[in-house]
Amino acid sequence: MNTNSLKKFATAARRKLITQITAKLDYVLKADSAALRERADALRQLRDELTRSTRNELIERVAYTWFNRFVALRFLDVNDYQPSAIRAVSPVDGFTTPQLLDEAKQGQIPDELAVDARRVLDLLDGRLPSRDPQNEAYGLLLLATCNALNVPLPFLFEPLADYTELLMPDDLLSPQSVLTDIRDGMTADDCQNVEIIGWLYQFYISERKDTVFAAKSKVKAEDIPAATQLFTPRWVVEYMVQNTLGKLWLRNKPSSGLKALMPYYLESPSETTDIYLKLTSPQELTLLDPAAGSGHILVYAFELLVHIYEEEGYGRTDIPSLILQHNLMGFDIDERAAQLASFALAMKARQYDRRFFRRNVQPRVVALHKLQHTNPADWQPVLADASVTLTDTLRADLTLMTHANNLGALIRPETGETTLQQAANLAKAYADQSSDLFRKPQAEDLAEALAHLALLARKHTCVVANPPYMGGAKMNDFVGKFMGKYYPDSKADLMTGFMERTETLVQPDGYVGMINLPSWMFLSSFEAFRKNLIQRFKIDSLLQMGRGIFGSDFGSVAFTLQFSKPPHGDGVYRRLFEEHVQVRSIEKIRDLFLDKTYGCYHTKQDNFEKIPGEVIGYWLSEQAIGAFVGSKLLNEIGDPRQGMATCDNDRFTRMWYEVTQKKIGWSFTNGNEAKASNKKWIPYNKGGAYRKWYGNQDLVVNWENDGGEITEYVTKMYGSPSKRIASRSEYFKESLSWSKVTSGSFAVRYFPKGFIFDVAGCSIFFKDQEDIGLVAGVLNSTVGNFYLGLLSPTLNFEAGTIAKFPLIGVQDASVNQTINSCISISSQDWDARETSWDFQTNELLRHRTDNLLANAVATYETYWQAKFSQLHEDEEALNRIFIDLYGLQDELAPDVAPDNITILQQEAKPDATGKLQFDRRELMAQFVSYAVGCIFGRYSLSKPGLVLASQGQTLADYQREVEAGEIVADENAFQPDADNIIPILDEDWFADDIVSRFRAFLRASFGEESFNQNLMFVEECLGMDLRKYFVRYFYDDHIRRYRRRPIYWLFRSPKGSFSALIYLHRYTPDTVARLLNGYLREYQDKLRNQREQQQTLSQSALATAGEKTRAQKEIDRLDKVLGELAQYEREVIYPLATDPIAMDLDDGVLVNYNRFSTALAPVKGLTGKAGASGDDE
Repeated sequence: MNTNSLKKFATAARRKLITQITAKLDYVLKADSAALRERADALRQLRDELTRSTRNELIERVAYTWFNRFVALRFLDVNDYQPSAIRAVSPVDGFTTPQLLDEAKQGQIPDELAVDARRVLDLLDGRLPSRDPQNEAYGLLLLATCNALNVPLPFLFEPLADYTELLMPDDLLSPQSVLTDIRDGMTADDCQNVEIIGWLYQFYISERKDTVFAAKSKVKAEDIPAATQLFTPRWVVEYMVQNTLGKLWLRNKPSSGLKALMPYYLESPSETTDIYLKLTSPQELTLLDPAAGSGHILVYAFELLVHIYEEEGYGRTDIPSLILQHNLMGFDIDERAAQLASFALAMKARQYDRRFFRRNVQPRVVALHKLQHTNPADWQPVLADASVTLTDTLRADLTLMTHANNLGALIRPETGETTLQQAANLAKAYADQSSDLFRKPQAEDLAEALAHLALLARKHTCVVANPPYMGGAKMNDFVGKFMGKYYPDSKADLMTGFMERTETLVQPDGYVGMINLPSWMFLSSFEAFRKNLIQRFKIDSLLQMGRGIFGSDFGSVAFTLQFSKPPHGDGVYRRLFEEHVQVRSIEKIRDLFLDKTYGCYHTKQDNFEKIPGEVIGYWLSEQAIGAFVGSKLLNEIGDPRQGMATCDNDRFTRMWYEVTQKKIGWSFTNGNEAKASNKKWIPYNKGGAYRKWYGNQDLVVNWENDGGEITEYVTKMYGSPSKRIASRSEYFKESLSWSKVTSGSFAVRYFPKGFIFDVAGCSIFFKDQEDIGLVAGVLNSTVGNFYLGLLSPTLNFEAGTIAKFPLIGVQDASVNQTINSCISISSQDWDARETSWDFQTNELLRHRTDNLLANAVATYETYWQAKFSQLHEDEEALNRIFIDLYGLQDELAPDVAPDNITILQQEAKPDATGKLQFDRRELMAQFVSYAVGCIFGRYSLSKPGLVLASQGQTLADYQREVEAGEIVADENAFQPDADNIIPILDEDWFADDIVSRFRAFLRASFGEESFNQNLMFVEECLGMDLRKYFVRYFYDDHIRRYRRRPIYWLFRSPKGSFSALIYLHRYTPDTVARLLNGYLREYQDKLRNQREQQQTLSQSALATAGEKTRAQKEIDRLDKVLGELAQYEREVIYPLATDPIAMDLDDGVLVNYNRFSTALAPVKGLTGKAGASGDDE
């Protein structure tokens, strides 16, 4: 079955049907024809429907009704299940038009079709005028076929005169018709498996599902089915049914041969006990799917039940009706899903019993309808006339039924099943005999609601489901309040609500099987739910399958539970993945399951009660669980906290290098110091990429006047600043921090005093600062990741989760030395790059041993290889210590993969042995970047660290800064560019162009004597000559290095014929005027002079023909360049020069860069983004 083709067909069919039915609705409501007047009742019904629902809802409902009918007719045709033995929508092999129409052309119309045969034949013979006689005649035949199918399949084919018939698409026979699409989309091979029905349902609603998920709003009742539908793969369905229905039968019939037919059956230790639900016949083996969808689970349960009945000696043709009457039941809130589930079961029954359509047996798949009469005051007199007592509990139950389309099987009746069924019977009897035009519909409505409540109160031997998934944030207001009231422990998600609901749906010692998302096993929001589950259910088996079952976005877990108290015996657990972020195919996960040696665990359920939060840590050994017993938890020595959410990061945060350095307050110990300093920007910890020990220190936040602006903004949005400005008492304190959201492994980093921290940069604060090292060591070890993989196996690490980490004290004094070594090496690595605020000088200059740059590189590589190896050894040593301390020798190894050492991430890649392969292009690009910094005066060869880094600073400030911090006085030291404008052009047009200035820097830094050799080495490392690098690649490297917040800005003409670099912090309002007059216009003059020379050459009698041709080509090129530059001057640079922009660096690069519009080189993710805001993280 090609599911990709099915998806394209189903989504296209939905769009086509909606378009055609919309047009048909407009026609039917506006036209006045004899044919429509004959259908007055149906037209009135249509108009009534439009008063009860919106136009779009009605169109959607009619579209899926006809889709379901057409799909059903196609399936009946291909499998020769049509009661008339004539294909309704499909041609006989070798023909192109439906057999039903071909037979009519021959005068053969099935007797069972209630159709005006004379009209059909007159249309086909041309005796009746029609614009499209064949299509009209076929439409009559098709409607009659649908009406005839009302008897065997009433759930899908409504009785005669239903309003949906008025809206049947007009085009039924053309190559573009939806029926042609259905025939092409549902091949004969596809229709051999009734599973196609489920796939088509999921694909039909997929576009609506995507729309609902994309919206940030809460999910309305009518959208819940689309928002919560995920198709269950066949093998997972078999696992759930075989280990519930199949297992229960085997417990009662140990000699049964059923096990041989169940490849996904798992034997569990509990099978040796005598605690199981006793049964005497197959009819007692009942299975409910409370969220049936398209019936995938029920269909497979049907197949398994057939084997059970056959083994017990029942007649093959009797079995289908017995199964549908006694064994299977389903609920859903989606009418179309219930229709298709019922159809799929009926097709299964027809497969085994050729006369099934004559037996008047219907599948018991109930579409739960809301009680339309919502006023309880109206119920009392009607029920009283029906001899039904409206008790308080019954009133409460009926009140919930007014929201049945919202709640579905989550409705848990307080009234007993017997009482409800009696009330339903009485209400129906009253409705049937009533002639009261007002009370009769009320009684019918109440009778259906009572009947549904009786079914919802029934208990079953097995409950199996793929329940809806929806977190609290997406629940509409009523569902959210309902969950809080009726399912307080499981309210965080609908799926756990359904898990809890099974307590009242399954019989004692019966079985529950489900597949859902694994978040309930671990997250703190489900802690109370887990506690109840562990105490009331026995986990018989569980498959944690990772990602792939539901695509790449979600992990999944399937499990079977026995409702037995107290829980007994060990469970069987399978861990079918290596890393939870890894995505595998459904088939791959199945193969891992079938490998019985892969990821198999047995554990006692009461072990989970020893783990904080009662996390389902089934893979932990007794030794690993023992760490939680008697040891301290992290929150006993530290305080893990979540930090602030600014609610608009673009407004309130900056990369530190964007703003004036004099406005940044460093190393404050408390808020009072920060406020008294009048500094605007404070270092801000916002998590960041995976990195251990130290780093991710590159942001600042606007905390001027004790965060006054942020506080005002948050208060305006939420009414109280405390809702977003969290943990204020911990600001500026020394801490360990981790990134709340990760892409895999967990890591902590040391943060010194002076930081405010973000919601994404969670932090731990310690009573005794000496504990920082120990906690950093264990959390960054394999032991840390082992336990955190249990406590929080998702990509989110919450503060409450980290608080539960078990700590065992270390006696070895060398541990702190090793941890300090790790922090020191990582700190040194972080500060070796100019994007660190503690950067001093380029590493190649720091490792200079002589005048050869190549030797500096070699020394650098040797030094950092040693540092890398030391850090690698330190981490493995810590792993050994903590593995031994926690007794996890059987679970963990101390080895650290070299690529998991998080220093030198830009400069080198380790091989499998830990030997670094250095990227010399990157090393040289960093050297060139530092050189540019010196050219602009940001850095100096004479002084470590920043020099000019605040708005308004001049060369006079540079001289003072350098003289104050000069290492060695040197009158001939390298000097920064005077006017803050460095041309980057294809040739050496200016004395201060970028290449000439870099050459001067190279001479100043490594000497004149080895200049040529050093220049060759630079170009060798870059892989190109220097000018090519500056013209084509330097700015891209700068954008990447400074994370799309460049401090050097490239003025560039549209096609790049003119480029010049400026330094943001030295910008003044007259910078653009100087660029215009001193560079752009002068460059154009030089180009015009060159053009005149080429013009002279092209006209010279002494020039050869080839020289003249080349000269003319150069003239043409120069004309294009001059035209480009003239336009750039006229439309861009001149307006900026005459109306200069006065920048405020506090506004940040995002805002300031976009103020210059097309004057600057476009930067993806920066250009055009000004004003972006609203990031709550």
